[in-house]
Parts: sequence; structure tokens; C-alpha cells
Amino acid sequence: MLTPEQQMEKFGGFVEPAYSGKFLYFMDLQGRIPASAVEWVTEQVRIALSLPTRIERKATGTQIPTTLSPDAGGMISVVDIDGEPSLLVAPDNGWARVNVAALAVDGASAEVLEARVKKELWRAFVILFGGGNSLNDFDVMRPIRTLKDLDACKTLVSSPEPFNAMLNGAKAAGITPVRRTTYLNAVRLGWAPPPTNEYQKAMWERVKADKERGPTNPITIQPPNAKK
Repeated sequence: MLTPEQQMEKFGGFVEPAYSGKFLYFMDLQGRIPASAVEWVTEQVRIALSLPTRIERKATGTQIPTTLSPDAGGMISVVDIDGEPSLLVAPDNGWARVNVAALAVDGASAEVLEARVKKELWRAFVILFGGGNSLNDFDVMRPIRTLKDLDACKTLVSSPEPFNAMLNGAKAAGITPVRRTTYLNAVRLGWAPPPTNEYQKAMWERVKADKERGPTNPITIQPPNAKK
């Protein structure tokens, strides 16, 4: 596997075309688990389904939003509230809520708690966009009734089983996949942003020169039935 430096040298790294759709928002409104846990989930969303995400962080105790902003196609909040369930999902309103307090009631270690939050965030994501339960006993989308059930899940994200349904749900909400490609390919396709380093600049100039020069050895194909 190429390192980021090798990727930059070989094909200019990766870029994304301009995006005009809506985003999936993650609202981090708690301070018990590190921000990196929520960031990890958003990265998995992008890897698995290429859906664009945004994270907003606000102080614990901030009023929990239940109305989507104009550029949001969905919203998942992470809160820390005693007495509320670990997961609430309102698909018709476009939001879901994961409650850290409910996942920590048994005094779980920081490591176990973080894993629970990641799993519950993924469950919120799947349910919000129309995915269902899995038949796999160890999938995070198996029926969950207790924290023990949640801990028994062997992975932090679901299998690809619900992905097609989720993509349809996201599309209906105005969220469309963002397709990454190499900088070199973006230059060839004509929508690459201006180069930001020597590798990209060389590719930009080489592709431009190739287009201006045109084919140097054209192939002439005689039409069928032509007279000789």
C-alpha cells in the first residue's frame, strides 16, 4: 500500500469534485468520550458509503437541536443525559441521538465505553437511513436489548448488508456520495483544482501539453466497402 507521500508523487494524491448536496451532521454535545471517537465514525461513513459528513462540537448541556439546518440531510447527536435511553431515532424528522450516559451506567472502562458509543453511532446511522437488522449474530445491527448484547458485537460497524437501502435513504434526504479520484485523473477530466505542489504542477502541465499537441501518430482506418 502506498504511503501518502508516494501517492502524491505517483498521481498527485486524491481530490473530490465540488459538492452541492446536503451533509450528514454529527453534533458532539458531550465531553465524556474523546472527539476522536466521533471523528472515527464519520471517517467510516465516508469509507463505506462515500457520504459527506460534518462535525459540530458544542459544550455539554447545550440544547439538543431537533431541527435540521438547510444544508443537512440528517443529524446524529451525541449527548450525555441521565435517564434517557442509549439510542433515539426519528427518521421522519431526520435525526438520531446517542446517549453516552446510558452506555456508561454499569461503570464501563473508558475503552469499553468508547467502543459502545462507536457501535451505537453506527446503529443510529443505519436506522436513520432505512437499514434494518442483520441476520448475523455478531453484527452491530443484530437486535440489541442490553449492554451485554452490544458488547457481544464483534465489529464496530455493520456488514455491507444494509448499504443499498441506506444509500437510497440518503439520496432521498439529499445526501449523495462524493467520489474521490486521483489528481492526475481529475486533470485529465478537466475539473481538477489548481496544483498546490510540484507533483501536481508537473501533472497539470504534462496533461495540458498532451491535449494541446493532440495525437502524434493517428491511425487511419479504411471505411468498410471502400473502393481500393
